[in-house]
Amino acid sequence: MLVDVDAAYYPNPDDYVPQSKKILGKHKLEWPNVIAPNGFNDTVRTFNLSGYNNVLVDAQGIVRGVNLHGKALDDAVDKIVEQKNGETSAR
Repeated sequence: MLVDVDAAYYPNPDDYVPQSKKILGKHKLEWPNVIAPNGFNDTVRTFNLSGYNNVLVDAQGIVRGVNLHGKALDDAVDKIVEQKNGETSAR
């Protein structure tokens, strides 16, 4: 899941929703996405975060990577998808 904190940086956060949907569609980010209307500060308080992080969590809630980017992130996601597809076909 992606928690998007950018809405708070728009003069009217409601204007960000259509823009966000366009960006998500363009990049084919079809996993669950949440827009935090009050931005990063609210998200930090809610989730007890200390800063921006990229945390990859699988469907079982297991953390599979932290601060992965580029090819490392692609490879980690591919591995999770392959494992999930292997479970599905083994049933």
